[in-house]
Order: sequence, then structure tokens, then C-alpha cells
Amino acid sequence: MERLVTVGRYSNPAEARIVQGLLNSRGIECCILDELSAAYTPLAVGGIRLAVRQGDLERATKILSEKKA
Repeated sequence: MERLVTVGRYSNPAEARIVQGLLNSRGIECCILDELSAAYTPLAVGGIRLAVRQGDLERATKILSEKKA
């Protein structure tokens, strides 16, 4: 099983879901981590994390940087 790495951190669950949908639409599987923990203790957890497989990190990072431009 390939290791998961964090590609983004979000304070808003809706934003995390939108970015997840964007990556999924480009063929990159990803998962949202710490969503419930962030709801109860946002400062302790560091936000909602979006994670991808290590092998997809470079491609996901490129897609997200294009989104910001």
C-alpha cells in the first residue's frame, strides 16, 4: 500500500470537499483526514487535511497550483 501524504490543509470542510472533487475529476484519488477532529479542536489538529498517494503528489500539487493562478 502506497503511503498517503498531505497535499493541502483547510479550515472549511466545504472547501476541502471541493478540492477533493477537483482532484478526483482529474483521476487522483484522495481522502479527507481530521475533519471531525478539526470540528472539535481546530487549533490542536492543524485543520482538515487532504491526502493523496505519494506517487500522485507531484501531479496533485501542479493541479492545485494551477487552481490558485
